[in-house]
Amino acid sequence: MAKPKESLGGNVGVDKPSSTNVTDTLGSLGVALYGGYIYSNERDPTLADSVSRNTLYSANLVNISIVGAGVRFFLNMIANATWTVTPSDDESLEAEEYAEILDDILNNMNTPWKRVVRRAAMYKFYGFSVQEWTAAKRDDGVIGLLDVEPRSNATIERWDLNLRGDIMGVIQRNPQDQADIYLPREKIVYLVDDALSDSPEGLGIFRHIVSPARRLQRYEQLEGYGYESDLRGIPIARAPLVKLAAMKQNGEISEADFKQIVDPIRSFVSNHIKNPSLGLVLDSSSYTSQDSAQRPSNVAAWDVELLKGASDSQDDMNVAINRVNHEIARLIGVEHLLLGADGSGTQALSRDKSDNFFLIIDSALSELAEGFNRDLINAIWEMNAWPDDMKPHLTPSMSQFQDPEAIAATLSDLASAGAPVSLDDKVIDDLYELMGLSKRDLKKVKADMAAASLLHQENLNAAKEQTDLNDKGQKDVESDIKD
Repeated sequence: MAKPKESLGGNVGVDKPSSTNVTDTLGSLGVALYGGYIYSNERDPTLADSVSRNTLYSANLVNISIVGAGVRFFLNMIANATWTVTPSDDESLEAEEYAEILDDILNNMNTPWKRVVRRAAMYKFYGFSVQEWTAAKRDDGVIGLLDVEPRSNATIERWDLNLRGDIMGVIQRNPQDQADIYLPREKIVYLVDDALSDSPEGLGIFRHIVSPARRLQRYEQLEGYGYESDLRGIPIARAPLVKLAAMKQNGEISEADFKQIVDPIRSFVSNHIKNPSLGLVLDSSSYTSQDSAQRPSNVAAWDVELLKGASDSQDDMNVAINRVNHEIARLIGVEHLLLGADGSGTQALSRDKSDNFFLIIDSALSELAEGFNRDLINAIWEMNAWPDDMKPHLTPSMSQFQDPEAIAATLSDLASAGAPVSLDDKVIDDLYELMGLSKRDLKKVKADMAAASLLHQENLNAAKEQTDLNDKGQKDVESDIKD
């Protein structure tokens, strides 16, 4: 029994226990619940409740291109991982049989396993994910899984927690009839990003994106306003309309003549889309002075030009938009998708950022495996009353891009260093497959190697015989000289 140490703070207004049992939990969760509803310290009214919060998150996901592209890229990488059911004992046939049964269960659900993984991975963005599994008895008598289905975060309204803060269940609001549905903890796969918050709802990447997403949308709105209000490039036409109107009034030209003269230039102004047949021929006469000399001026009576103006702030707005796009991409971890868009960036920088992204994917896969092993594999084992020492575990492995040229260069370096790879080594077949070449015939490879080895040995023997003959001839010559 540990005794409390003497406090330097004096009387803190709290009854201190005379002794502490180390097996007791004394503290509490750092979030308050009232009737199952989580009390939020969020000051943004659009994020105060779960429905508004998830609505905003989903809107950003759908309407902001870099968010949609980044999330889809992340989920595609997650779904592309290979999942292996690893036996508890590699040398036990019984353990391997249990692993094969589990693998068959996971790959014969209504929802394919890759989709289950992809949906569960959204916890990284929303903060948490809940999926409900449903059991089904198979033809062989084993209790497996019928399906694992997602439960939308927007419908999870309340949480059932014990005094320790452990989740006992969640309450879902049925969107069809608004009825409350209690989902017990042992029947769901629950994943949470609680690195920055101990709330059962976690704190996902979408929350970090809210502020830059608003700025991005505002910048793009201002960019649109600026483009719409920019009058540069609008065609302006000039014609002696006053003179023509006077001529019409004096009866010198008719209304039809007036329209025939003016309509071409008006049509050009209103339909000035550039095409190969577009052109305009104008009278080259200019206005004359009003004095008796009637001198011609530099102002053409008929003229068409484009409106000009000073430079605007569109370039600065473009820089601001790109900056926020990079900020959002950096939060998701897909900044490498934007490399080269502005003409800058190097292959080394791209590879470095891609490697960092793979580390993020690998971390998420590890957390997903932990959740599935805890909430799915354990449930299957308990329902079938199988021995715990035979329980396998799920292991994800991520497929990465392999550069055939880099692999070939590495093999060449190994050979130069005195560690050549044998021609019948499997790495050669893997390299052929990676390059899309036809598979080698290993029997023929080995036969060719044996023939090459035999020929090499024969050449060595022939060379040795020739050397011996040369040595014998040299000795005979030396012996004759002595005699």
